[in-house]
Amino acid sequence: MPKSLSPITIFGLSTEGYKIASFLSSYNLQTTIIDENLNVGMQLKRDILERFDSVSALLEDEALLSLEPVEEAISKAKCIFFTPKIRAKEIEARSIISSRLKSIVKNLSKGTIFVNTLPTSYGGNVENASLIEKLTGLKAGASFDYIYAPLSPRTNQPSVLGSIRVDLDKALIELLESALMNLPKILPLNLAELLYFKKIIKKYNSMVTELELFEILGKEGKSTLKNFTDDHEIYLENMVENLFDIKVISDSLKTGEPMRYMVSGILKSLDGFLKYLINEVRSIIRDEGFKASRTRILVVWSIDPFEIRGDKLSTLSSLVEKLHDCVGEIIAFNNVPYLRTFYVESETKRGLPLTMDKDSIILTCSKNDFESVSKKIKAERPEIRPIIIKANLPIEVIR
Repeated sequence: MPKSLSPITIFGLSTEGYKIASFLSSYNLQTTIIDENLNVGMQLKRDILERFDSVSALLEDEALLSLEPVEEAISKAKCIFFTPKIRAKEIEARSIISSRLKSIVKNLSKGTIFVNTLPTSYGGNVENASLIEKLTGLKAGASFDYIYAPLSPRTNQPSVLGSIRVDLDKALIELLESALMNLPKILPLNLAELLYFKKIIKKYNSMVTELELFEILGKEGKSTLKNFTDDHEIYLENMVENLFDIKVISDSLKTGEPMRYMVSGILKSLDGFLKYLINEVRSIIRDEGFKASRTRILVVWSIDPFEIRGDKLSTLSSLVEKLHDCVGEIIAFNNVPYLRTFYVESETKRGLPLTMDKDSIILTCSKNDFESVSKKIKAERPEIRPIIIKANLPIEVIR
């Protein structure tokens, strides 16, 4: 890959941003990743990226890194990947993203390549490019390049690829191929946005169709339908994985448009699943004759706290809050040490917190979590027989 496209700056200390850096490391390019919260740039050399396979591992080790001011990291960059973590509610997210964008693009230099990895509303990328033009005096497609590459969660793989100009030179294509996985065909920005809309809506339409059918059916009907579909292994994790994207799409559609009704129905269905899940937990407590004071609920959900989208974290927090209406003791079994609203315990360091003095209900929010919990109970606490609930479409209960 041409050294002329170095140095490279990644704005956002996210899992996705770190994966981009890891891919680039094999080319020995000067790469800086910016912690958007501390507002400082950290140089990621090849030996660092080889030693630490994730942002979490890097921070836990407290490795000594060369630091540089954000303004310098942006102004000298030949290419900037925009990968900030989004933790605001959807109402605030757009203004926060815009604020992040304004804070860095004012230092953009002529000839820079700007790659936006966040999903946007229809026309959102043209707005971003216009903002860069206004703040820098540069011309999109002439004195700087603008690329749209919304990444799949926790990966450096774009679902679509859009550009302010589709006749990209060979060096730029090589750079994108070196930083991103499975590069799609380059499209004009508006077509890339619409194609991304189609991919996300199609994914959720299929999901909520099954979800609504399972909610309508009784227990026997659920069991029968499960034998005719593989979608019953869709868990809460799968449902909220692109929730931010759906909300972004919804915000860009006008009231009265048929697609707006479609997207609103998806959001309503997903919200209904959480309520249905809470009611199922409440029914189990009642049917088993458990007393609230002697019942403990373990919510098991292994979440990467550094991925760009924050919907899993907010959904987990909301789920735990609502479960407190059922019983007093809730344990979120997770690797997210900084959440303050509920107790968090690391699955990798301690065993499952199960005791004989309390009735235990374990709510597993992903397929991997269910499989992990099942193995741990057999290996560590075979004498205890908790009720395990799969937070999947039919909400299966294992007694």
